[in-house]
Amino acid sequence: MSWSETLLDASFRGVPLLVVDETLQWQRALSEHGTPFKDGDSVVDLGRGARRVPMQLIVYGDNYEIELQNLLLALGQRGPGELIHPIYGSMSVVSQNVEVKHVAERPDAAMVSLLFVEDSPDLPFFARQFEFVDIGVLEQEDQYRWQDGIFDLFGRVDSLVAEIQSWIGGGWVGLIEKALGLPGIFLRVQQLRSQILGVVSGVASMAKHPSAAFDPLTELFRTPTQIRGSISDSTPTTSTALLARSGVPATMPGADTLTTDAAQAANSFLISARQGVAPDADRLPDGMPDDPVEASAFALVVLVVTELAAAHSLAVASVIEDEANMPTLSPLELEGLVNLVRSLVQGAILLQRRLYDVETSRPVIEALRNTAAMIQARARQVILQSPPMVERVVETPASLRLLAHRWYGDHARAIELVRLNPDLNTPHNIPAGKVLRAYAE
Repeated sequence: MSWSETLLDASFRGVPLLVVDETLQWQRALSEHGTPFKDGDSVVDLGRGARRVPMQLIVYGDNYEIELQNLLLALGQRGPGELIHPIYGSMSVVSQNVEVKHVAERPDAAMVSLLFVEDSPDLPFFARQFEFVDIGVLEQEDQYRWQDGIFDLFGRVDSLVAEIQSWIGGGWVGLIEKALGLPGIFLRVQQLRSQILGVVSGVASMAKHPSAAFDPLTELFRTPTQIRGSISDSTPTTSTALLARSGVPATMPGADTLTTDAAQAANSFLISARQGVAPDADRLPDGMPDDPVEASAFALVVLVVTELAAAHSLAVASVIEDEANMPTLSPLELEGLVNLVRSLVQGAILLQRRLYDVETSRPVIEALRNTAAMIQARARQVILQSPPMVERVVETPASLRLLAHRWYGDHARAIELVRLNPDLNTPHNIPAGKVLRAYAE
């Protein structure tokens, strides 16, 4: 099918356009870095610029003056307007150039040359990563609600974390009650009790305080509460400790009491969280195992990983809010905190999705993903408060204070350069040729 069979009625701000010809153009911004005595450059793609749409229009007929006047009024308005392109459909554009040409041989017609520039409004956060967030959580009257400060991050995260914890606590109780009702379970009660107490004791040791003795099979609500309290107490509150992953254990607490499959899955998820990468779901079964001891082991893994995700979400949210008022971290360190939360949340979501049915897992999954999205959005906003970060070469030997004076005219910004280059060993004697991370302005 050719474009001639699918053309749309072109218009701008509702004024019809008779298009004679059109062109679509754009250009990518490239940063080229050359090396002396070496052929070629390294090229960094900095992104595509605005699309440009040059057009040739014709206005003719007995009423051409009225039609031309309407067109010029539409083109004369400030700001973006909707262009219905005959081929590409609706576009938000700004009119940049206009040229109206009259020819003596055609007294009832005018040729109009236009240049439209596509308008892409700056969104408050990584637009593509916001697609998975429910409209009910981030519903807002306009797209700049984050920037206007209307959204109370802490209140929302607290509410979502409370929702997560209420659901996983109830799900744990239901699982154990179901397991206790299976035939022959009394022969394996000791196994259930052993692995529950082993995990609870292991988590309590993270907080460096002993847990009171209890029977997990008669005090069903005690297990989630013990795990939650211990993880909350052991979660660090400083950015340094969070970046060091000191709140995420290297292995599953009490893993030696769990079944092999559950312990291996848990350890894999914790390793991914410490590395800040997406977890691998290959070690998880499709659905909760039928064996009650195995099911209990995986339920304990769900409890620990989900509570780690919830506790670290609150801790990282607090650090990010402090950064908004007084920056102490580099953009890469802020990204590391967000990656930590995202990896834990992804692990918790995978566990919920693979082990529980849709009705049970959906409330927890929605709360988890919305919490992660808000933290990532706030981190993005804090990062954008600072100028873009670039790499700058030290031309002659200098100290950081001298470099800050040369680059910014403010020697006090040496503290900022220390923060952006934590691996710098000799801040008072930086050799020529050293490449440092610094803000563009």
